[in-house]
Amino acid sequence: MDRSLTTTGNVPQSLNYYRIQQQAFETMVTRSKNARKLDYLSSLLLDRKDAKEVRLFNMFPAVINRYIELFKDTRKNVDQVRMKQMYVSSFSLGLVVIVSGYGFFWFASSVSRGLIGAGALLMFISVIASVSSSLATLVEDSSLLYDSLLWVEKYNRFEKYHDNFQNGTQKIGDSIKQIKLSHVSFTYPFSNEEVLHDINFSISRGEKIAIVGENGSGKSTLIKLLMRFYDPSKGEIDLNGSDLKDYDIKNYRDNLSATFQDYSKFKLSLFENVSVFRRGNNDKVKSALNNAGLESLLKDKDIDLNTILSKEFAHGIELSGGQWQKIALARDIYSNAQVEFLDEPTAAIDAKSENEIYKHFLTKNKGKTIVFVTHRLSAVKYADKILFLQNGKVQGFDSHKRLMQINTDYRNMYNLQKEAYI
Repeated sequence: MDRSLTTTGNVPQSLNYYRIQQQAFETMVTRSKNARKLDYLSSLLLDRKDAKEVRLFNMFPAVINRYIELFKDTRKNVDQVRMKQMYVSSFSLGLVVIVSGYGFFWFASSVSRGLIGAGALLMFISVIASVSSSLATLVEDSSLLYDSLLWVEKYNRFEKYHDNFQNGTQKIGDSIKQIKLSHVSFTYPFSNEEVLHDINFSISRGEKIAIVGENGSGKSTLIKLLMRFYDPSKGEIDLNGSDLKDYDIKNYRDNLSATFQDYSKFKLSLFENVSVFRRGNNDKVKSALNNAGLESLLKDKDIDLNTILSKEFAHGIELSGGQWQKIALARDIYSNAQVEFLDEPTAAIDAKSENEIYKHFLTKNKGKTIVFVTHRLSAVKYADKILFLQNGKVQGFDSHKRLMQINTDYRNMYNLQKEAYI
């Protein structure tokens, strides 16, 4: 009877501990999202990258107020859980005291009436203290274990997630002869809006294809599909007559190179920024930098291939946006891949430098297949064909001369931009 009374008092305490631990876990997960927002708000005021605009638009008061509001909201949620823990623990403790007190009263009454000996009362007190302490330790340790299991369960769900991205076994032979898109449509994961609609065209070996169109027409998305960062939602992409999904992804990408619109700025040496840890030598890196239009950078007496491109490190330097973009282009040139993708690689470069880069890059690599996205239509004169996109659909795929003759929308877009430079 005595131990059962004590156990009866600890059972609800245990159940409450587990329930509170579940709530604390959920609060912790929610708080982690707020923590990321708090971290971003603090970096917004401290990061050199945003310093000019933060000062110009006097964002300090607004950002600080938002930080304080978010911090208070996060603290309020945590405090609510802690208060609930305190109330439940106090209630459970009170229940244990009542049950244990009732047991002590029953034993004391039995001793006074001579039903049991005084030694039994001492034994009861000792047993109650021992059992209560053991159960309290068990509840505390098991609740911590339960918290760990909740995180493990979350991790296991993450581990079991699969995006059904198929990796084939077929290897590319001597060359990539043709890439063909047949009725390709695409919708980004977790979205219901189709970005590309029924795309049909093919790229033959050595062709220079320019992809043009207004913002949001799907140009960069198409590049991602061609590089197989995503698979089409509908339709098929064929490589040398076989489904692209049948090829080994690593082997396929070993034959590709790209300069992205959102290129990376590695806080590494100039040599490592171009070679990205691939085999090479100084002459090959210098050649890539020259071909990207960075001859003047190499002539600077304070810069060599070992110079770190970040002021966060000793003797490091900071480059301009245009110089960084040319380094990204040099990284592409250095790879010497079969197929090159240029996703607006000259957006931060002046029109004259852009024209020189395209002229040098596209005419020198006549044997390579090059697909490039550009907003400045002056570069299309170096392309064999232009893929004209509007609202995710192909509105034209032909030479510049032919499109100017037969495609009114393309002609209007070209002439409008041409007039802006006159």
